[in-house]
Amino acid sequence: MADQKPLYYMGDSAQNTRSRGRICPTGWAAANGDASALVDASDALNCDEFAFASSYNSGGMSASEGGLNPALLPGGTSTRTGAACIGTYAKKHDSMVHLFSLNGTGPTFSEVCGRSAISGMHNQESMGNHFATFMRDMRIMDKDAYWLDTQMDDGGTCTYGIGGGQPVICQLAAE
Repeated sequence: MADQKPLYYMGDSAQNTRSRGRICPTGWAAANGDASALVDASDALNCDEFAFASSYNSGGMSASEGGLNPALLPGGTSTRTGAACIGTYAKKHDSMVHLFSLNGTGPTFSEVCGRSAISGMHNQESMGNHFATFMRDMRIMDKDAYWLDTQMDDGGTCTYGIGGGQPVICQLAAE
């Protein structure tokens, strides 16, 4: 991939909460999500952010807090906001769940972060305890670099196959 930069672990749980709250404020997923993406009646919409709130790469972390990618609106100088992120929501289409751009707007790809309104079950179960296990087993400490392998090629297509080797489709399309 052309832009192989690491994420940097940030272990301060209070800062993690502040960063996540700036990108995914309370009620954002409910106001911007689509209930068709929910798994069942016990599921609820969640806001899922990237870069992770537990990283110095989080758009919700200011430079004065040690953040590397503060999410600022054009012309903004201090207020980190998820409104500066690529915004999507999950919606069921036939039997599949797809991500759609909020308000039909396309990203500029100059955004330093992303957020999406998705199924809470999908959000919480996607990593399970894997991240905590990874951090423990690899002895990752505050400010340590780590890489996330998205398994996408330089053209933006996922190279990871499901089951019988069928590729996951990860292409952005404007309609």
